[in-house]
Amino acid sequence: MKSTRSISILKCMETHCEEIEDVVAHELGLRILLTDSMGEESFALVHTLPTEFDSLIIGLLFTSRLISSPGDVVQIRTRSQLAKVRLSDESAFRDKLNSIRATARIVMGICGPEEGALGTWRACDVPAIETSMKISPSIIRQAIQNLNNEMVLYRQTGGTHGAALVDTEGNVIKLAEDVGRHSAIDRVIGKALLDNMNLSNLILVCSGRLTGDLVLKAAVARIPLIASISAGVFSGIELADAAGVTLIGFVRGARMNVYTHPSRLVFSSV
Repeated sequence: MKSTRSISILKCMETHCEEIEDVVAHELGLRILLTDSMGEESFALVHTLPTEFDSLIIGLLFTSRLISSPGDVVQIRTRSQLAKVRLSDESAFRDKLNSIRATARIVMGICGPEEGALGTWRACDVPAIETSMKISPSIIRQAIQNLNNEMVLYRQTGGTHGAALVDTEGNVIKLAEDVGRHSAIDRVIGKALLDNMNLSNLILVCSGRLTGDLVLKAAVARIPLIASISAGVFSGIELADAAGVTLIGFVRGARMNVYTHPSRLVFSSV
């Protein structure tokens, strides 16, 4: 199934309209069921591009802390808009899933029925990220530029978000696009996990607002630095500070806003 559709639209200026063919992003609702030897449980309905479901599902299950590695996933079977994911009995996903269901949003309840991203992070009982990573702001700018250059679907449609994992030289290691900023991050994390990559040595760059639930995904994956074209919001900044994540927003041209843990940035002397 294609990730884009061609449709007829009216393109209007101040004085007239004309009919043209336009390319738009094509999304669908993917229902995810989790199964093991005891049966199946409904997990999520995700609006996503109709492609590469495995990396999306692996990333989502990992950032939701239902699995600790891709090895907990025995099988993924997708038919039309339904994905059945068989997990190992050792994953003990049912107890974790019951905690998630106590909250309204899956992404905010990954460690228990806490309110807000910061409370959820504390409930996870995971230590703050510590790293010796040092990076120049010029590398951050280059990484964002590389993300922009490689977002093919965005250039075609203007209707997707992008996320990339880059190394400390700004090179794109993994990239994903999706109609939602959360799913783009789940996809790119899933791609890295499927290749057994160490995410703690990488940087996440993305196009979306840096909200608490988005930062939480990266913090769970132990990614020490996140940078975005868009702004940080208080929930994301508060969580990043507590979780030991360097958070950078509004990376545009020579400017950027550094919200938390600026000691990882190395500025050249003038």
